[in-house]
Amino acid sequence: MTLTLDGEKIDRNRFTGAKVENATFHNCDFSGADLTGSEFIGCTFYDRDSRLGCRFSRAQLKDASFKSCDLSMTDFRNVSALSIEIRECRAQGADFRGASFMNMITSRSWFCSAYITKSNLSYANFSKVVLEKCELWENRWNGAQILGANFSGSDLSGGEFASFDWRAADFTHCDLTNSELGELDVRNVDLQGVKLDSEQASQLMERLGILVIG
Repeated sequence: MTLTLDGEKIDRNRFTGAKVENATFHNCDFSGADLTGSEFIGCTFYDRDSRLGCRFSRAQLKDASFKSCDLSMTDFRNVSALSIEIRECRAQGADFRGASFMNMITSRSWFCSAYITKSNLSYANFSKVVLEKCELWENRWNGAQILGANFSGSDLSGGEFASFDWRAADFTHCDLTNSELGELDVRNVDLQGVKLDSEQASQLMERLGILVIG
């Protein structure tokens, strides 16, 4: 029997460190739950009928893992998510505002850790989120909201960036190779330290009326 929960408030320690496969969670509330080290594989957190996702606000998601899950419309606001894994998931419209992927060493020094790869992040909200030097490759970012976010030094290679406002966030020192860069305009985006492949560089130059030969 696969686990199916509908409209439940999840107790704080119910899934702490657990491995959960192929479960269905419709309109469930994980707010404040301790999911440290928990692993969810092939699970559904989105109710297609109501078009609502589950709520994880203020949850502890350190070292938590979501693989091949449907996280569409999920509320991840204000979660603690150092070293979270989200791999090969659907996360359209998910809300990450206030989420922390950061380990504070002192008040002025920190590092971030997150592994969000091969996932559909279209229309997700990352406003003011700090994801420095993280593994963020081969994602779809179409229409994502990123105002005030910081992706500096992250691996964004192989991504898809349609309807995407490059001016809204910090992408310095990012790896953008093999990505579809959408409307990126080198004239109004700080690309210091950014990695591009030769085909991308040629396309960006062409938009400035510069032809790259060879």
